[in-house]
Amino acid sequence: MTDSQQECLTVLRTSLALVDQFLQSLATTHVSRDQAGASGSDPSPLLLFRAAAEGLKASTTKISLLSITSPFTGSAVASLIKPLNNSILPSLVTAALLVTPANFTDSFAQEIVRLARGTILELRSLLELVERRAKDGKPKSEPRKEDKQNITEATGRVWESCDAIVKFSSDGVPGFVVKKAEQWLALMKDAVQELQEWDPEEDVDEDIFGDVGSDDEDGDKLTEKTKDSDQATIAAGVKEQALKVLSRIPQSIHVVVKQRLAKMPAALRSGEQELSSEQRVILNNVTRDVRLISECIDESAEAMYMGDPELCLKKAGEARALTINVVEMAVPPWQTRTNVQEETKEDGFLKRALLWIQQVDTSSSRSDIAGQGKG
Repeated sequence: MTDSQQECLTVLRTSLALVDQFLQSLATTHVSRDQAGASGSDPSPLLLFRAAAEGLKASTTKISLLSITSPFTGSAVASLIKPLNNSILPSLVTAALLVTPANFTDSFAQEIVRLARGTILELRSLLELVERRAKDGKPKSEPRKEDKQNITEATGRVWESCDAIVKFSSDGVPGFVVKKAEQWLALMKDAVQELQEWDPEEDVDEDIFGDVGSDDEDGDKLTEKTKDSDQATIAAGVKEQALKVLSRIPQSIHVVVKQRLAKMPAALRSGEQELSSEQRVILNNVTRDVRLISECIDESAEAMYMGDPELCLKKAGEARALTINVVEMAVPPWQTRTNVQEETKEDGFLKRALLWIQQVDTSSSRSDIAGQGKG
């Protein structure tokens, strides 16, 4: 083995050891991370996070090309890996650890750790392949087609992870909350549409005289079919009442996403301007409640399918209450205005969305169902 290859292997082993240490550091609890948060006078760690990802992508591009091209020059590869060890990876991890729940939001801090860990794991896979190339003892030979493909694919996965970090850093907390809210909103729409398309009559066998038996058997079957038909009628009524509420929820959340979340200043997205403590609380609560709304809608639909109308309407009512809470948080302006009396077009949309969801309720419907049950 040449000195060049030996140097390359030494640097690679150092890099792999650092990767394992960094992965362990990223498993730090939120409590510890809060203590290590950046101060208000420091540049946003999102800027550092983005720069580290861009540097990592550029370095892995060059490392990949040198690894799949003959002759394999260990010293050249080592010269590219050293900056990873000395600056790029430490910067990536430091930036991730400086994004704390106290300075950003809980879910945002969790997501940045997930992105950092995922990127480092993909990098480790690539470095292991490069290490294998450095060990093969054939620096002048063309690498096998399979080895080339593995290195190229591993590099592509690192690129994807780096691109995700760049977008995440550019969008900031507002963009992240928009993305999450839109994901949950899509699930809400799907659940409501499925419930709209569900027909409770489909479970009832229309051919109640299909099998001829004794008079007693036929009478029992007729009674059972009549009971099933009554249940289907009740289910259809519950479905109608539940949908009066559930169908309005995605529309109300859509207004919050488009008229408040998506219109937060670009400076907040890029990290050039910090979120106020009030804005952090609102965005944290919106992210949490929109997720809970989607879960309540799913539970309401499931209860409908399982023949539990009371639970169906109860969960629809919970989803409505959470939706009202989200819209109420969005009604007051999230940015300071020169004229506090000024009402914007967005304010009007949000007030109408609040009224829209407040106008429907499930409490009277639950009373009607209880009365039908007693009847």
